[in-house]
Amino acid sequence: MKFMMGCALAVVACTTTGLPAAQADTTPTCIESDNGYKAEWQASWAIYQAEQGNSTDSRSSIVVDLPITIAAPLQQVWSVYSNLHNDIGRHPFLKDVITHRTCDDAGTQVSDFTALEDIPMGPITFPGHTQAEQRLHPAEHYYTSDSWDIPNITTHQLITFIDNGDGTTTVNEHITFLADPTLLQFTADNGAASHRAYQAALKRDIENGSLTTTR
Repeated sequence: MKFMMGCALAVVACTTTGLPAAQADTTPTCIESDNGYKAEWQASWAIYQAEQGNSTDSRSSIVVDLPITIAAPLQQVWSVYSNLHNDIGRHPFLKDVITHRTCDDAGTQVSDFTALEDIPMGPITFPGHTQAEQRLHPAEHYYTSDSWDIPNITTHQLITFIDNGDGTTTVNEHITFLADPTLLQFTADNGAASHRAYQAALKRDIENGSLTTTR
C-alpha cells in the first residue's frame, strides 16, 4: 500500500489477522531479512493487529473498486502485477520496497514489507513509511494486502484477475480506506488517484513489452 500516510495517500482489501498462521498439518517456510526498518514494521504492525479487534474504533471507511483491462494473457498480467517491485517508478511517490520476511504457507506466498515514499505536501516532501503485508494466492490468481500508516490510516485490498477469453485480462482492485472522518475523503481520493496512476503505468508497460517478468 505505507509510512501509513504515504501508503494511504499514494497506494494499498480483505481484513487480515496479521502474521501468516500455520496450517493444521504444515509449517510455513519463511525467510527473514534484517534491515534498519524491521523494528519499525514490527511496532506498527502490532498496533494494526490490535485495532482489528477494537470494537470502539471511531474511524470511518470508504470502499472503491478500480477495474482495468490489460491486453495480455492472465499468467503474464498476474506475474507482473503481483510483483511489488514493479510498482517502483510507476507508483506515484514510491521510492523503494523493503522486505522483512517472506513465507510460503501451503501455497500462499506472504510478504511483510515497508514501502518508502516521498510525498509532496506543498513546499516540502514528507518521507512516508507504510507498513504492509501482501498475501499471494497463485493457484486462484488473486492476492490481498493490508497496510497501516500514521496518522492511524489503514487500507485493505483484494486484487482479482479475470481471463476474458480473448487474450485480455481484467484486474480489479477492491480497496477499503479507513481513517479519521476529517481525513477520510482526502485519503480515499488521493489513494484511488495514485492507484489509477500505477495501474495505467503497469498496463502501458505490460502491453508494450517492457514488463514481461514471470515468477
